Amino acid sequence: MPQKRGPYAKSDLRRRSLSAAALQLVRDKGHRNVAVSEIAALAETSEPTVYYHFPAKEHLLIAALQQHDDENIRARGAEAGAIAEMGDRAEVGVQRTNYARLYNELAGAAADPDHPANEFFRQRWARSVEVVAADIRRLQGLGNVPDHVEPEVAAHLLLAAWEGLQLQWMQGPPFDIRMLIEANIRAILGPEALD
Repeated sequence: MPQKRGPYAKSDLRRRSLSAAALQLVRDKGHRNVAVSEIAALAETSEPTVYYHFPAKEHLLIAALQQHDDENIRARGAEAGAIAEMGDRAEVGVQRTNYARLYNELAGAAADPDHPANEFFRQRWARSVEVVAADIRRLQGLGNVPDHVEPEVAAHLLLAAWEGLQLQWMQGPPFDIRMLIEANIRAILGPEALD
């Protein structure tokens, strides 16, 4: 795909700069403690510029979630190892408390189809299922997961448990989230799934 030039390229660059600044501040302070003026200052721009690109702070916070995913979700063709890393990623996820609070709050709000975060979460779930299902098929090819396991169904179940366990951990009291996620993987995919 040809690269954008002119004002569109600058606009994309500015939006990325703002979403990166928002993500950094969310991680540092929590989304409720971040002002749009702080995001503008960190991105070395003005508040009117922020509102030119994002109509409300909520849209900027959704862009921060997208920024996080752009940095962390595997590219197509690089799905191998997604299952094995679920325990690691869950432990890291719950340690990023400020980010996780924003994620959970917007995920709940996005259940409303009219909420601005709805489309982000619909696309995120679809991509996450795609990544996990691709890794399940790879593990089936290696003989680590039985052929009767339906990759898309198993992916939905694994991701639902992963999200639910992270939410439970955040609400407390803490528990060994890695152990429970790995137990869930073995229960759904078989005892050799993590070998």
